Amino acid sequence: MFGKEYRDLADLLLNNDRAKHFYKDLPEELKQSISLHGEEIRTMSALRHFAKTIGKTEE
Repeated sequence: MFGKEYRDLADLLLNNDRAKHFYKDLPEELKQSISLHGEEIRTMSALRHFAKTIGKTEE
Protein backbone atom coordinates (compact mmCIF):
# COMPACT_ATOMS: atom_id res chain seq x y z
CA MET A 1 0.00 0.00 0.00
CA PHE A 2 2.15 2.80 -1.27
CA GLY A 3 -0.21 5.69 -0.51
CA LYS A 4 -1.55 4.64 2.91
CA GLU A 5 -0.98 7.23 5.62
CA TYR A 6 0.07 6.23 9.14
CA ARG A 7 0.20 8.19 12.42
CA ASP A 8 3.98 8.66 12.40
CA LEU A 9 7.26 6.93 11.51
CA ALA A 10 6.93 4.31 14.25
CA ASP A 11 3.44 3.36 13.06
CA LEU A 12 4.64 3.27 9.44
CA LEU A 13 7.55 0.97 10.28
CA LEU A 14 5.39 -1.27 12.45
CA ASN A 15 2.68 -1.77 9.84
CA ASN A 16 4.41 -1.46 6.44
CA ASP A 17 6.94 -4.15 5.50
CA ARG A 18 8.30 -2.17 2.52
CA ALA A 19 9.02 0.82 4.75
CA LYS A 20 10.56 -1.43 7.40
CA HIS A 21 12.97 -3.01 4.91
CA PHE A 22 13.82 0.34 3.32
CA TYR A 23 14.56 1.91 6.71
CA LYS A 24 16.56 -1.12 7.90
CA ASP A 25 18.96 -0.78 4.95
CA LEU A 26 19.73 2.90 5.60
CA PRO A 27 23.00 3.96 7.27
CA GLU A 28 22.70 4.40 11.04
CA GLU A 29 23.37 8.15 11.03
CA LEU A 30 20.65 8.65 8.39
CA LYS A 31 18.18 6.66 10.52
CA GLN A 32 18.94 8.89 13.49
CA SER A 33 18.33 12.04 11.44
CA ILE A 34 15.09 10.64 10.01
CA SER A 35 13.90 9.67 13.50
CA LEU A 36 14.12 13.31 14.56
CA HIS A 37 11.34 14.01 12.04
CA GLY A 38 9.31 10.90 12.90
CA GLU A 39 6.08 12.74 13.63
CA GLU A 40 6.16 14.25 10.11
CA ILE A 41 6.76 10.95 8.29
CA ARG A 42 3.42 9.25 7.71
CA THR A 43 3.81 7.62 4.28
CA MET A 44 6.35 5.53 2.37
CA SER A 45 6.89 8.39 -0.07
CA ALA A 46 7.59 10.78 2.82
CA LEU A 47 10.13 8.32 4.21
CA ARG A 48 11.88 8.09 0.83
CA HIS A 49 11.81 11.89 0.48
CA PHE A 50 13.37 12.45 3.91
CA ALA A 51 16.02 9.80 3.26
CA LYS A 52 16.94 11.41 -0.06
CA THR A 53 16.86 14.98 1.26
CA ILE A 54 18.67 14.34 4.54
CA GLY A 55 21.19 12.08 2.79
CA LYS A 56 22.17 14.93 0.46
CA THR A 57 22.58 17.46 3.26
CA GLU A 58 24.86 15.12 5.24
CA GLU A 59 27.33 14.60 2.39
